Amino acid sequence: MSDHPHPGLSSTNIEEALAQSFRDVATAAGAAIYICDFEWKLVFANELAFKLTDVRPKDVGKRILWELYPDIVGTALETMTRRVMDERVTIEQERFYYPRRDAWRQIKIFPVAAGIAVLFADVTEMVRAEQERERATAELQQVMDSTTDAVVWVARDWHITFMNARATELLAPAGDLTGKLVWEAFANATHEDSPFRQSLLQAMERRVYSDVQVFFGEPLNRWFHLMIHPGPTGIVVIFRDITELKKRDEALRASEERYRVLTELSPQAQWAAAPDGSLIYANRRFLEYVGRQISPRSGKEYIEFFDPADRQMVLQRWHECLRTGEDFEIEARLLRSGDGTSRWCRLKASPVRNERGEIEQWLGIASDIHKARVAEAQLRAQYEQLDKQSRMLKAIYAGSPIGMALYEPTELRVLNLNERQAAILGISPEEAIGKRFDELVPNAIASLGMLQRAAKGEPMLNQMVEGTLPSRPNDYRYWNINYSPIFADDGSVTAIAGATVEITQQKRAEAALIQNEKLAAVGRLAASISHEINNPLEAITNLLYLSSAEDLPEAAQDYVHMAQEELKRVSQIATQTLRFHRQSENAVYADPAQMLDAVMNLYQGRLVNSGIRVERRYRATGRVRCFENDIRQVLNNLIANAIDAMRGTGGRLSVSTENRSGNDGESGIAITVADTGHGMSRETQERLFEPFFTTKGINGTGLGLWISRSLVERHHGRLKVRSRAGERVHGTVFQLFLPCESGNAATEWRSEIS
Repeated sequence: MSDHPHPGLSSTNIEEALAQSFRDVATAAGAAIYICDFEWKLVFANELAFKLTDVRPKDVGKRILWELYPDIVGTALETMTRRVMDERVTIEQERFYYPRRDAWRQIKIFPVAAGIAVLFADVTEMVRAEQERERATAELQQVMDSTTDAVVWVARDWHITFMNARATELLAPAGDLTGKLVWEAFANATHEDSPFRQSLLQAMERRVYSDVQVFFGEPLNRWFHLMIHPGPTGIVVIFRDITELKKRDEALRASEERYRVLTELSPQAQWAAAPDGSLIYANRRFLEYVGRQISPRSGKEYIEFFDPADRQMVLQRWHECLRTGEDFEIEARLLRSGDGTSRWCRLKASPVRNERGEIEQWLGIASDIHKARVAEAQLRAQYEQLDKQSRMLKAIYAGSPIGMALYEPTELRVLNLNERQAAILGISPEEAIGKRFDELVPNAIASLGMLQRAAKGEPMLNQMVEGTLPSRPNDYRYWNINYSPIFADDGSVTAIAGATVEITQQKRAEAALIQNEKLAAVGRLAASISHEINNPLEAITNLLYLSSAEDLPEAAQDYVHMAQEELKRVSQIATQTLRFHRQSENAVYADPAQMLDAVMNLYQGRLVNSGIRVERRYRATGRVRCFENDIRQVLNNLIANAIDAMRGTGGRLSVSTENRSGNDGESGIAITVADTGHGMSRETQERLFEPFFTTKGINGTGLGLWISRSLVERHHGRLKVRSRAGERVHGTVFQLFLPCESGNAATEWRSEIS
């Protein structure tokens, strides 16, 4: 008989059978296993090891552990494995995370005869389930601890199983209650007839929700509002401390009673309304005023207290405040019971809110403002009248042709002024306000002295001043000034009112009138002389004619002929002088060239003596219908000005006529008078046609061009000017355009230089 424990099997077969049995046992145990020899070579691994790791059957007997698992080199798992190999001890680890497979393993490493064995199982699902439970429990605990309400769980056996942080805080005086029976923990609040006990039993046995307020005595001595909910494993009690609220409620009830007594004794009308706006209370003063009682039905008959004309307005505003919660305030007329009259009252109300911000009621007052309202209406009417008068005065002040200003009396600074006064000063109103008078008019010593005297209380009336302003230093002007002090109640001067009337035009008109009177007298004298010398001229003319018929020496004949020519010129001058003096009442047809020649003949002497050359270019055909002497006066003015512009320097005077069309297509004749004088600046050209503006000093009136333009406009014509005052190019050109009617007779074209 063989000594082998298994007859019929060889030693090798027995080892293989044992190894397979070991594998079968390991697999049946639900654990993966692999064995390494002392050289760390993998010598055994079961099927579950191949499934849970990256090891393959071909690796067995060929590769070492650190080649198969390089990712564990340097980790705690390597340290633990080497320790088992070196110290021959067994090490177990319930939870080990394996990053390579993102899995959790339960590992046991122990020494075996061949080396070490590693037994491990996959516990990933179990670990993750535990982690999820822990996370959910932590979140629930966090929610329970973060809520402002206290939470207590009571199991079906009436033991307290959970208390959140708020519950622990509120119940701290009673000690640690977790695990205690609820009847023992709250013995003084759970007696047989207590509402707390009944609510607990109802929730636990009948699974019905309860809401109750309970006072807990020693050691808590607090009021709690409890909400008791049935749960799957017992009941949940959610509660909050309402002790302070209870105290406030009691204080409020006491305060309300005191308030009611005070409102009844108050002389002011007071009232209260429910959140929906219905009147729930009015004190005696209010009820006596309206002579009514509050309706016990709805409390909304208060609208009958008001004048019918105001009821819609009151309702609209009241409902708006009920909707928004803002304070109510309105002025309306209440019907007074004493005399039945409507009197103005001011009603105010504010909402009273609870701790949740909800409106519990409205408290209001009513004040009689009838007298104040009537006085206000009267005051408003007076104000409107004063405002109307003020606007009228402002309009008069702004539109007045008189310059008006207001000065403060200390430094004589401008407080106000109208547009006319600003125009007189040559500055805008905005720039003038706040400036001193001596800053605006630096050289007005006389006016400054008058203002200073007015500042001392002396009126300065009808004072005439003259001079120039900084804005127009070359324009000498005249003003009539009045300064009147404005007194306060104590007699001090608070301001000075100034009124300025410019009389420059009047002064210039007076001077021009005197000058014109002189010119008229000279004209009449010239006409008289012209008329008186006609008879002697005719006699001399006849004598010279008779003398020329005599047999005179040749030299004498020449002298007689020269005398006849000069006498002829004298006769023409006398005739032209008479024609200027005698104005026709009806328009006539006149030849522009003839009118120009007639005027030029009058200035022949001045032209020769001044060394002025004359160029005539008459290319116009037709005549113009005009008042001949008016046009002669215009031409006389233009030619005289041209001669004055070339006085002492000589030059060239050009006169011409030509047919031309106006801007509107109307045909006419343009008469041009041009000189090579000194010319005019842009500023002079802008003021050229202003009355009394002159650059000739005392030798001019400033009326010539102003009158000339008026005469031209009377004939529906136009008078234009162009001028330059440069060093190399200078001179002035006036062009007169007159409408005309074309005729068959043409003025002969002539070009003459004399």
